[in-house]
Amino acid sequence: MILEMKVPSPGESIKEVEIATWLVKDGDYVEKDQAIAEVDSDKATLELPAEASGIITLKAEEGDAVAVGAVVCLIDTSASKPSGSSEVSEPAKEEAKAEAPKAEAPKKEEVKAAPAPVAATSYAAQTPSPAAKKY
Repeated sequence: MILEMKVPSPGESIKEVEIATWLVKDGDYVEKDQAIAEVDSDKATLELPAEASGIITLKAEEGDAVAVGAVVCLIDTSASKPSGSSEVSEPAKEEAKAEAPKAEAPKKEEVKAAPAPVAATSYAAQTPSPAAKKY
């Protein structure tokens, strides 16, 4: 099934947006909710997420002004995920796992550090706040 992706309305008074950059290429496989493009309006830059998983066909070029509600790309939802992209995902997951223990080590050191003692002669010691003085 071919899904037409239309430009959502970024605001009530905005009628047109500009395709700033495509984050994917024509013919790429995209996952649902993956950011596929950045669009500029008069007020903000927004990411356009994929509405479904499949192979994308771009219908607008970077720099094109596109009306809100216009079709900017098609997603073929009947296409299966290419086997090559799963191989790329697995090493990335392994790298993330390898980096995770390194990130945990500094946390353990921080736990060992004792908090700095508050000097008994500071202004706050033995002096009530103005709100506390009222009671």
